[in-house]
Amino acid sequence: MIREERLRLILDYVNELDYCSNEQISKHLNIPFTTLRRDLTDLHNDSKLKRVHGGAKTIREKSILEAVLDEKLLTNIDAKKSIAKKAFDCIKPFETIFLDAGSTTFFLAELIKPELNNKIYTNSIINAQVLAKNGIKDINLLPGKLKVSTVAICGVETIAALSKYNFDLAFVGINAVDKEFNFFTTDEDEAEVKKIAIRNSQFAFGLADTSKNNSKSLVKFSDKSQIALINEEV
Repeated sequence: MIREERLRLILDYVNELDYCSNEQISKHLNIPFTTLRRDLTDLHNDSKLKRVHGGAKTIREKSILEAVLDEKLLTNIDAKKSIAKKAFDCIKPFETIFLDAGSTTFFLAELIKPELNNKIYTNSIINAQVLAKNGIKDINLLPGKLKVSTVAICGVETIAALSKYNFDLAFVGINAVDKEFNFFTTDEDEAEVKKIAIRNSQFAFGLADTSKNNSKSLVKFSDKSQIALINEEV
């Protein structure tokens, strides 16, 4: 068995069981202990699995904790601006748009100009300020409770107000994207806002740079069957 094939089989087996002893792997794949120890060390050094005493375990998907918005605006700026430009290219004149709170939607808000005559609803005080600075006339800031860490408005009042409206487009922020392209956020109230915005839109887009790939957060709010993902690569 060639080395590349052997490493793939070891990794698949460990990921399937979460944890395997050296004896299990050796017996199941018919690999000598000396070869197996060398292979596990290589896979561990490549961060593909974690070698532990007597065996190996899968590397769990990382969990993303909520960062304050100021920090987010200084992280992966080029990627977020690239995503914002792609999202902006989806907007047509006179469309009604939901613009979610978040750092990537902040950069999208910077691109929207009054010449498009869009009606914009948002749950972000910062995005509303950016839009106003750009000269947008029809800005609708949703009511509700302010989440200080993200400067997002959410809660019962937000959900009640949002449920009344229909949108041509919705642009929602994503905190984490797992391997199956399920989309997550860090807060249950914000998840409900995203769900309603997606449901009430003709087309919905999720904005997330690739640093959020292969990760999970507290609440799943959508998946690839409901919204189109825009990142700096797609």
